[in-house]
Order: sequence, then C-alpha cells, then structure tokens
Amino acid sequence: MTPSWIAAAAVTVALVIPFAASAEALIRYRKSVSLQVGQPMVVHSYRGECGQEPVLSSIQLPKLKTGQLSLGKMGARDSKRCGGRTPAVEVIFTATQSGREKFEVQGDDISVRVKD
Repeated sequence: MTPSWIAAAAVTVALVIPFAASAEALIRYRKSVSLQVGQPMVVHSYRGECGQEPVLSSIQLPKLKTGQLSLGKMGARDSKRCGGRTPAVEVIFTATQSGREKFEVQGDDISVRVKD
C-alpha cells in the first residue's frame, strides 16, 4: 500500500508542473489598433521554433512610416503552426506620426491608425 504522503506528493507534482508550463503571460495578437502619437501598444508576438524561445538577434521587424516596432517581454502565444502555446516575445508598436498603415509580423496582418 502507498503511504498517503507519496500519493499527496504525486498529486501536487501532477498539478504544479502543467501550471508552471502555462504560467508565462499570454501575448495577445491585435489585428487592428488605433493610437495617439506617442502611445505604445503590444500588437503581436514573435515566436521561435515550436517550443523554443525566439533568437532575439535574428528578428527583423519591418520599418514603418507611422511608428516604430520594438521587442518587449518574453511570454507565450497560441500558435496554429505549433499546435498550441509556445514561447514568444512581445512586438510593441509605438506611434510616431499620424496616418494609417498595414504591415505583417510572421505572416499575420496588423492595421494601425495613428491620430494626433
């Protein structure tokens, strides 16, 4: 017969390990945003190979006329290609001048409108 403390430990491990794997902040994809000049917003995320953190030095973000893209905090994203949650880094758009623009991040379209 299994001592009760071993059974309790097994249940604890079974509950904690999956929770730890999913504890990273989920980064939301925003297909369309409207911002004021000077306002930053996380618009998407950039993932690496499935299950691997992205290699930050290899990420090339597009140059834009209405703002700048930069990288933020590490987190996770739901990925169709990877079949679920995978590590990713935030992609932040900071509005610099008024106008409208569309661009892509890893094949996903993003539309921005910047107002004065």
